[in-house]
Amino acid sequence: SSSSLPPLPQTDRTVRVLHGGGTGAGSAQPASSEAPGTMSRRQMLEPQKIGRDEVVTDEFLLSLDALPVCAQIITYGASTPRTFWANRLFLSLVGLTLEELLAQDLSTHTDVEKSEWEHRFHATQQLGEVLVERSSFSRATGPVQLENVVQPILFKPAGATAGVSACLITGWPVSSVDIQDASTKYMTSLLECSPYPLCFFTFDGHLITCNPAAVAVFGKTIWLQSDIFGMEERERRGIQDAGAEVPAEAFNDRFVERTERLGAYEEMMDALSEEGATYEVDLPIKRLIDTGEMVVWYCRVWAQRHKDPFTGSPIIMISHQDVTNLRKVEGELGRMQMAEHTEHLLMKQHDSDVAGSLMVLLGEDWNFLYDSSTSRSVDDDGSVPEGFGSPVQHFGENSSATSETSAGVSSKAQQLSGLRSCLDKADDWEFNVFDLEREADGLPLQVLCWHVFLKHNLIAEFNLDHVKLVNFLRSIESGQQDNPYHNATHVADVVQSMHVILTKGGIGKFVGKFEILAGLIAATVHDYEHRGFNNDFLIKTNDEWAIDSNDKAPNENHHLSSAFRILRHQDCNFLHRMPHAQQMQLRKLIIEMVLATDMAEHMAIVSRLKNDIQKRLENPDDGIPDEPGDALKSLVLQGAIKMADVGHLYAQHDVHLAWSERLEEELWLQGDVEKQLAMKISFLMDRDSPGVTKSQPGFFDFVVRPLFDTWCSCFPESSVLVDRIESNYQHWKSKESLPS
Repeated sequence: SSSSLPPLPQTDRTVRVLHGGGTGAGSAQPASSEAPGTMSRRQMLEPQKIGRDEVVTDEFLLSLDALPVCAQIITYGASTPRTFWANRLFLSLVGLTLEELLAQDLSTHTDVEKSEWEHRFHATQQLGEVLVERSSFSRATGPVQLENVVQPILFKPAGATAGVSACLITGWPVSSVDIQDASTKYMTSLLECSPYPLCFFTFDGHLITCNPAAVAVFGKTIWLQSDIFGMEERERRGIQDAGAEVPAEAFNDRFVERTERLGAYEEMMDALSEEGATYEVDLPIKRLIDTGEMVVWYCRVWAQRHKDPFTGSPIIMISHQDVTNLRKVEGELGRMQMAEHTEHLLMKQHDSDVAGSLMVLLGEDWNFLYDSSTSRSVDDDGSVPEGFGSPVQHFGENSSATSETSAGVSSKAQQLSGLRSCLDKADDWEFNVFDLEREADGLPLQVLCWHVFLKHNLIAEFNLDHVKLVNFLRSIESGQQDNPYHNATHVADVVQSMHVILTKGGIGKFVGKFEILAGLIAATVHDYEHRGFNNDFLIKTNDEWAIDSNDKAPNENHHLSSAFRILRHQDCNFLHRMPHAQQMQLRKLIIEMVLATDMAEHMAIVSRLKNDIQKRLENPDDGIPDEPGDALKSLVLQGAIKMADVGHLYAQHDVHLAWSERLEEELWLQGDVEKQLAMKISFLMDRDSPGVTKSQPGFFDFVVRPLFDTWCSCFPESSVLVDRIESNYQHWKSKESLPS
């Protein structure tokens, strides 16, 4: 070309229509050679149509000037083209200043150039189409080819009153395009050949593209959710509504689930603050399997921040790895290590009877402790006589759980005064639940639960139906059996301990009102309908509860299922105004907490507290985030209810002694039933041998102290409990040294 401007397309020109006329929204389709589910980077980065009715102003020119592409604005409306503007990269490429470019005389042109100008004018400025062309021009270093996108606009120069019909031409040197194409092809092949699920996401968490391995793992789920961590609508509101005020009347509809996934997303965004930064986390993520069922798997998500080479925008590369089984193995290894250590110390320091009782209590099958020659079996069919219930039903009203009520001569005012004085102490570590049992006329659970629900303002906070709440509490307390230990008074004691741990135990970072509600409900139902037999007995006797639970924590599973059946009754469903998603989240937490009260889970939970919380708090580089995820919250609540379930261990001495004697009596009652059924009598359950009160030092050493020491290391505000259990421990230790 005789002009120093890039000449219009020559014989190598390729023209394709990217958009229809006017303001149509059609777009270029991916090349047929590319695999389904992928899109080339060039297609993602091609300029979108501005629209010939859109006005381009000086502010837009600033953005164009910063882009790493050539850009110029020119009109072909008159007989001679007129250049309005060009960005720095284009000016550098042609070796001109903007003033020199605007001063060029374009009146002289070849017939080929005139034909191309007329074609551009007709296709873009008249029909509103977008063209892709190749053009070439000469430089001292040799010919330069550009791949251009020509699209119609209205250009409004500074000071003008109206826009002028023009074209925006953006272009890339073909050499760089070819290099990028080769790079994209190479990266795409790596992405598609990788056996690991790999995805690219925008920085607001939405899917750009993924490889076939990811599609195979997630199925349709990844396209439906289009989210890094599979967050659903109520979780994403935590991102969308950040900083926004939500009207109180819209609370139910705008409920934000503070889930583990949402917490991990926020942590990741903080971690990926710089290019090249990485983040790793294990999360439960939903996926759709071949049967059409939505399942949850534990996924190790590895993220790295990258920068798009063209736009400079940050993008996130994600790799997913299924670690569901790995987490199970890690948990089992931790439990086995603790069990091995405990077995060694027990056998070293205590006789086999005491050691066996503690290990059976912890759910371990310690066959080496049994003498097969003396063992006795149950009936041939392994079943229990029909109608078999609590041991109290067989052996009378031994040691009733309910103390005598206050004397009838007391006036109502005096009784209420005594009850108020008792409830005023419910916020303290030192609490005598037997005083509450007496002052509440034998209904300690209903009275205390109502008190703590009001104390935490839970009825107003969650719009609970207070009438149905009373009915629920009444049903739960009436379902408690008259056992020496597992009775309504014990449950009330656990509720009070849970209340104090939640408020004074130093776990405020992990619990809000919602977790407090879940914790108190879990404590209320954790022993519902307990019959006084342990899980081992129920399994060995083929009890209905064991059959229903497939021998998995028969007691705890029955407590949960029966309590949730009560909650399902119309007159007892005090949660009916709560949003469904929130109810499901509440149910999940309650189930996790009650199942944690199974002593077979004791070592695993203590191990997780050590690894997931204590070690992270001790390591400044691996601290707990300000908004912990759901898994950590659940773990803390599981630890809290375990502490509360043995709360009498840190009670004042006379209260602790009374509970120990009641537990001993209940275990003896089970032993009496085992003897009647010709079963081998369980450890510490034979009335003719030393009972629980003779093995307390070992129970403290290998069950109580590891739990309390770990808990108080995590939450120093609870350290007072270590001193309190030490006092009771020394009492039992002194009795152990006395001659029998």
